[in-house]
Amino acid sequence: MNQMWLKKIRVVVSLVFLALTTLLFVDFERIGAPLAEGVRYPQFVPSLLNFTQTFALTATGFLLVLALTLLFGRVYCSMICPLGTLQDIIIRIADKLRKPRKVKFKPQKPHNTLRYGMLALTVGLFLSGSTLALTLLDPFSNFGRIAGDLVRPLYVAAHNGVGSLLEALGLYGPFPLAWKPPPLATLAFPALFLIGLVWLSAWHGRMFCNTLCPVGALLGLVSRFALFKIRIPKDACIVCVQCSTHCKAGCIRLKTKDIDFSRCVACFNCITVCEAHGIGYARSALTKFHPSPPTPLPQGERGVSRRALLRGAATVLVGWAALPGAESVEAKPHNRVPTVLANRKTWPIAPPGAGDLARFNDLCTACHLCVSACPYGVLQPALLDYGLSGLLQPHMDYISGYCSYECNLCGQVCPTGAIRPLDLAAKQTVQMGVAHFVRDNCIVYTDHTACGACDEYCPTKAVHMVPYRDGLTIPEVRENLCVGCGACENACPTRPHRAIYVDGHSIQQQAARPVSKPLNQETQGGEFPF
Repeated sequence: MNQMWLKKIRVVVSLVFLALTTLLFVDFERIGAPLAEGVRYPQFVPSLLNFTQTFALTATGFLLVLALTLLFGRVYCSMICPLGTLQDIIIRIADKLRKPRKVKFKPQKPHNTLRYGMLALTVGLFLSGSTLALTLLDPFSNFGRIAGDLVRPLYVAAHNGVGSLLEALGLYGPFPLAWKPPPLATLAFPALFLIGLVWLSAWHGRMFCNTLCPVGALLGLVSRFALFKIRIPKDACIVCVQCSTHCKAGCIRLKTKDIDFSRCVACFNCITVCEAHGIGYARSALTKFHPSPPTPLPQGERGVSRRALLRGAATVLVGWAALPGAESVEAKPHNRVPTVLANRKTWPIAPPGAGDLARFNDLCTACHLCVSACPYGVLQPALLDYGLSGLLQPHMDYISGYCSYECNLCGQVCPTGAIRPLDLAAKQTVQMGVAHFVRDNCIVYTDHTACGACDEYCPTKAVHMVPYRDGLTIPEVRENLCVGCGACENACPTRPHRAIYVDGHSIQQQAARPVSKPLNQETQGGEFPF
């Protein structure tokens, strides 16, 4: 039975999902809402977490994945999971660089203790209220951090470079994109994970999927009962060993002509390399195939040289290092004497719609989709701001930017429901925290200089200027109007400590909506006074 078309379908579908998911993280506005929803819907962990909160049909993607697994095996791992496709690309590149006669892969031990132990640990921590294991091991979140934190700055640099070149030629280029670098320490996690993934994939194939990934372990249990499976009929196999050496999951045992289908990722490589067509994909009850005439294998393509890979890596590093971040709002006056009173923040500031910090920490897997989609760069990965269980989860960094009063994008893109989607009117009254004014840091008090940057940028006028002395004015905060957007803190010119800063709430509150002043009675119904 010639089933080589199965691999072609797998490759096309997986590349489409990889391209769309990458675009989702590097340039969210370009992909559009319908495609973005289609990409997020079948991602297992985000869908499952979202369903536990909303029970909505749009969050039932994990049920679709389970149904597909019961029918066809782990097709999620081979077609839908972007991290799985990334591993396949790494494996292919490693095959091109490997010596021609060197065996690609060998049968691997199941490592059931490790993979089911990691699954049990992940489930146990989640039930106890911690998503730390999901944050570190969930394939979608790990791919999101690789794409959003490591690839996106390169994409932005290339995008803006092309735009500048077109403008130099007198053509209208694409609208430039902004990127604000996160703390370097937070970049270490996706970088180290990518290095480890490259090493595991190049030398051990899909070992991550079959030893560390909790989604792979769970779907492996389900795939044991799949309707369609890879089969090796004993009367058709000529023991050419090709299927075993090309199995990236290492799950084919030729001695017994058996396949550990719980570890098979349905890549169908074994089918395409068997010259005798002695292996095939069929219903579990069927064990016989009708071999077709052998088809000559295609000649291998020319490999990529190590020098080219090193040159490409050097180009990536140079482009990354040279990429500038967008500047924050800067006021013109500056303090002559450095400020000494530190800003005492009790709670970190979660995105609008997070609600209770404990709930937010229990649902967020730090995929960084909201970080990538935020047009103002205020959402940044946290280190230990939320504690160890909230490692890498997004928080509002008002040094990098501020939360626009007219933006509610983070709640619209969050795949797990950790950030609730809010309409713009509701978001504009969510109080993430409250601004606090430190008079002894303000340049109006220390340098006797006029400023007012905080009042100028406050969208609700919760911060307004009141008379001080000698004709100067000084800020005052009306807490009931403050939404904690951080525009005042971002604009404040004092260094190193701001004269005004936002302290977060452990449970987000409701702010009063600003009341617009009525028109002067003398101008109503008459002519304008100018």
